[in-house]
Amino acid sequence: MKRSIKTAFVIVAILAGVGGGSAWWAVRKTQQVPDFYVQAKKRMPADLAAASKELEHDVSELQGAVANLGSWQAVFSEEQINAWLVEQLPKEFPKVLPVGVADPRIVIEDDRVLAAATYKSKHIDTVVSFEIKVALTEHANVIALRIENLRAGSLPLPLQSFLRGISTEAAKGDIKVVWDMDEKGPVALVTVPSDHPRYKKTPVIVESFQLLSGQVLLAGHTGPEAWHVYRPRGVVYQLASVRSRRTDNCQSVPSPSARVR
Repeated sequence: MKRSIKTAFVIVAILAGVGGGSAWWAVRKTQQVPDFYVQAKKRMPADLAAASKELEHDVSELQGAVANLGSWQAVFSEEQINAWLVEQLPKEFPKVLPVGVADPRIVIEDDRVLAAATYKSKHIDTVVSFEIKVALTEHANVIALRIENLRAGSLPLPLQSFLRGISTEAAKGDIKVVWDMDEKGPVALVTVPSDHPRYKKTPVIVESFQLLSGQVLLAGHTGPEAWHVYRPRGVVYQLASVRSRRTDNCQSVPSPSARVR
C-alpha cells in the first residue's frame, strides 16, 4: 500500500515539472475524503465496547454451530464490525495495519464492501480507500475476491503492489491465495480449509456468503454429505478454466452463472 501511494506522488512530481496547475490539481485530489468514509464514522454505535462484544459473541456462536453436524448460518452487522475495528483490532492485532495506517472503517452495500483508512507519513496525509466484491465459485470453499478502485483521496492508485501485499500477508497466515484473471482484471481466489485439526467435525463447507445493505450473511454445512449437496447460493464467479471449458462446449449459449461485477 505504501509503495502504491508513493507511486501516485511520483506521478504528481512529474506533473509538477510539466505544469504547476496539473500538479496542484492532483495533490488536491489526494486530500478529498470519500463520502462513505465520512458517513461510516458518523454511524458508529454509541457504545463501541458493547457492539464489539456482540460481534465476538456472534463469532463464538458461529464457531459452536460449525462444530456440530448440520447446517449453520450467521449474520454480522456493519456497526458491529466497525466497533470491533476501533475497539479490538489495535489491541488484539496491533501489527495487522501497515505503519501509518489507522482508523479503518467499512460500509457494506449490496454485493460489495467499501473500505477506507487514514494514511499518514512525513509527506503524505490522505484517506486510502478501495472496494471488495465477494462471490463463491463452483468449487466448494473457494471464494473469489475482486478488489477495485484503490484510491488516495479521489486519486486512482495502481493496484499491482497492493495485490502483491495481499498474497504476502495471506501466506504469513497460512491462507492459500491464487490469482485468476478475467476481462476486468485479477481476482483473488481464497481457499477456506474444509478440514483442520481444530475442527471437531468435518468437512466444513461454506454455501453462502452474501453482502446486503449493512450486513454480512454467512451460511454453510458441516458433515460428510456437505461435499455431495454443495450448491453455491448467490453470485457465483466463474473460474478461468470453467469459462474456457464452457466457451469451447457452448460457444453460443450464455452462462447462467453471474460473475463478480
